[in-house]
Amino acid sequence: MDRELKQWLFSQASYYLEYLQPRKGIVLLEAIRRLEPGNPDVHRMLSYAYLKVERPEESIKSADKFMQYVKPGTDVRAIKWIKGRALLNRKKQAAASEMR
Repeated sequence: MDRELKQWLFSQASYYLEYLQPRKGIVLLEAIRRLEPGNPDVHRMLSYAYLKVERPEESIKSADKFMQYVKPGTDVRAIKWIKGRALLNRKKQAAASEMR
């Protein structure tokens, strides 16, 4: 993928996440992921976007992919927080479905 195009796609996805339009960000990030499946930044951003749209399973999977591809020694506190929130959301969704 052309470096400038990739940077533009990342910038647009980041913009959408920052301005509370995570579904639009997900579309761009999923496209980048298909082109660069081993890019940890894509998985990090997707994990956060999925968390924002209450898709905890996908958020957890993306967090795990991030951990798989990230370089050793990288600060992973943010992704651990995202995954923790996704796990909590999954638990809440399961409890809510049981109550129905």
